[in-house]
Amino acid sequence: MHKRFSLWSGLSPWSIISYTLNTIRLVITNGYAMVPVVYTGWKQGFNSPWVIVAAVGVTLAVFVYAIVQWAMFRYRLFEDKLGVRQGLIFKKTHEIPLSKIQNVRLEQPFYFRPMGLYSLVVETAGSKEDEAVLAAVSYRKAIQLKKRLVNPLLPTPLASDPDDVVLDEDPILDERTKPKNPNKTLVRKDLKQLLLFGLYQNNLFWFAIIAGPILGQLDWSQLADTQMVQSAMQWYERVVGISVLYQIVLGSLLLIGFYFLLSLISMAASVLKYYPYHLSRDSNTLHRSGGVIAKQNDALALQRIQVIRFSQPVIGRLLSLWTVYFKQVQGTEVEQKSQRHMLVPSMTRKTASELLSDMNGIEAKTTILPTRFNPIHFGWYWRRALAPLIVPAVNTIGMGLNPITEIMWFIGLGFTLGLYLRYRQWGYYLDGSDFWIHTGMLGHSWHLVPLRKVQHVAITQTQGQRRKGLATLELGLASGTQTIPYMPLSDAREIAERALAITARSPKNWI
Repeated sequence: MHKRFSLWSGLSPWSIISYTLNTIRLVITNGYAMVPVVYTGWKQGFNSPWVIVAAVGVTLAVFVYAIVQWAMFRYRLFEDKLGVRQGLIFKKTHEIPLSKIQNVRLEQPFYFRPMGLYSLVVETAGSKEDEAVLAAVSYRKAIQLKKRLVNPLLPTPLASDPDDVVLDEDPILDERTKPKNPNKTLVRKDLKQLLLFGLYQNNLFWFAIIAGPILGQLDWSQLADTQMVQSAMQWYERVVGISVLYQIVLGSLLLIGFYFLLSLISMAASVLKYYPYHLSRDSNTLHRSGGVIAKQNDALALQRIQVIRFSQPVIGRLLSLWTVYFKQVQGTEVEQKSQRHMLVPSMTRKTASELLSDMNGIEAKTTILPTRFNPIHFGWYWRRALAPLIVPAVNTIGMGLNPITEIMWFIGLGFTLGLYLRYRQWGYYLDGSDFWIHTGMLGHSWHLVPLRKVQHVAITQTQGQRRKGLATLELGLASGTQTIPYMPLSDAREIAERALAITARSPKNWI
């Protein structure tokens, strides 16, 4: 091993910035402990010297704690593991086997950008937290470590002269530091494609984060008495309230406007998170880079992919665009803090098939998204369709038909319709050693499950299913359980037996 990594090494002093900001984030997250101090200072007009003393004390404590974290952090790269030591009073030593590392990603927060430094984040299977974070690492050293950690069995530039190291292609770098032998580029996404991704993939989460605190501060009773609101109510009663058709049209326009408001927020978040999006392949490893504010470079070994999901929300169906997700061991997904997986946005059927063709090395062998599937039995819907109608039916019998029970019927029928749409989208398709599961409602998704990754199978039957020759099939993977209910028992047995036969002959690690 190269002498640079033969001994325990410390981090750059610039990492104190990262430790300081992380400590401040923890203080703010647990800020309820500061409420009595702030309240006391507010009651005294913030003139009490104790408030100033407390503020100075907290600032010094944060800075000293960050310095101690930096001073006590050591790491060492062995032939088969990564060692990490940290802690002053309670010392901790981590030994991370290279074979258990799931993800290695590079992040460049805005405060490291002027120095050209990165944070190297290591994640392992089964852990919900980052196993190790090497802050303030130069790009050259980060790439060397990344290559060694994510592909421990492959030749690594650590054993060669550092001046001859071939680095990954990364759009973060300028022209002078780009590698001489770039990786194979699989996907690039420009600004327009990322805006389209934000348009069809938007959700209420971003709106709740931004608008929630603002809406919570509004005095709605006082707002209702304003001249503008009064004029709007008068216009509504005079123009819209006279016709049910006008009310439906106005309601539809408001819903569309609300959706586009969410879309604007989501499009901005998509660009800030992923632009310029670049997915490349280096041997048996995927690399994704991008980000405007905090630049990132994620790595994912192909053999770690458990399930590939192709998602198409309702707006995505209109635009014929898909999002591809690479799912790994549950709890260790890339971008797990946002509950997302390593993804590829704005893909068509053609580009998705081309991507699968370029990913030889994964367990899945198919390269084409199916256009049909075998539906589950109608009994799944029939056993659930009447349940949402029980509450409105009982209330109608007791209270009669009135505006309240009418709303109940409307909600109950909506749930019943939603169950039917879900039933219509639920199905499966067996393609050799690959198994496809189709789900959805207004949008839809395909889950590509390589049977070689299946850890256990289970076939269960209720009494009703047994009479009709039906069963529920569960496929257990390291990324979670995939379930197909109300399918023919013969199909469930065929899929289960094929999965067990394939895994029995395969010497590969499930994870």
